[in-house]
Amino acid sequence: MPWDLDGALLSLTQLKKSKPYLPEGVEIKVQTVLNLSSYIINWEKSLIPKEYFTSKYNNLSSILTGYEHISKIYDGDELYGHLNFQTEIISPEVEYYLPICPDICFSEYALSYLIQSALNIPNKYFVITPQTHKLWDPTWDEITNPEYMSVPYPEWDKVDVFDIYYNNNISEQPISLKPITKSKFAGWFDLYNKAFYEELCPPHEDWEGYGPWDWYSMILSEYSQSQGIDFQQYLLEGETILEYSVGPLKNKKGSKLVSHYKDLLVLNDIPNQRQQFESSMQQYLNKGVQMLKDKKIL
Repeated sequence: MPWDLDGALLSLTQLKKSKPYLPEGVEIKVQTVLNLSSYIINWEKSLIPKEYFTSKYNNLSSILTGYEHISKIYDGDELYGHLNFQTEIISPEVEYYLPICPDICFSEYALSYLIQSALNIPNKYFVITPQTHKLWDPTWDEITNPEYMSVPYPEWDKVDVFDIYYNNNISEQPISLKPITKSKFAGWFDLYNKAFYEELCPPHEDWEGYGPWDWYSMILSEYSQSQGIDFQQYLLEGETILEYSVGPLKNKKGSKLVSHYKDLLVLNDIPNQRQQFESSMQQYLNKGVQMLKDKKIL
């Protein structure tokens, strides 16, 4: 979204810094999209023109020299979001998918560790997730770095993200891969193998806009595993990720670091996409299970 561009600058800089550490022979295609949907944003009433964000987005491409970068600007008048994009990027040429939220801090070594780990995992379907800092409720403890478990849940967003980055570099915690018993991931900086993303938990083709595909996939993958399907989530220990928009990069209102853009844009009064998705979650899960039966995966 337009208000994500400053966060994207930070994340794409880390992606650029990751390039020298990648294993030889690995080819990475980076696909990004700027969403200027007039269904979501009333550009005529907004204080910043869409051309400002178009120019800013196009300038970000220079950071990604060395990668194959495919950029797209959606400038239509229909609902558009990550659910549309997740379907569009599916390709026969891709072996692994790794979504990166545009405000996630990760070390320049994390991408290399994820790739090297993926090349050595035997499961037919799998997800690899780095550790997180302490987050807002106990459901995240499964993937939380033990070094941060003493942080109180209400204090999770007061951490300085740059301290996390520094600790990644000096920590004596060994880099290791650990199978975990409960699916927990958020699509922040997770690696999915092709079979997981395209066969086990693909986004439904009729999905549009925004919705918690991660939550849907966690439920469906756990159920599949309970039915004997060869799925496993792994935790990459020794690498911790966190949103840039916490600690000092939050403003006094608790908004994210790029809220000043959002405050100058007029958003249309449209249905809450997350609420709509969640209200249909059981229907989507039933459809997902039937899809797996039709594919003879279940």
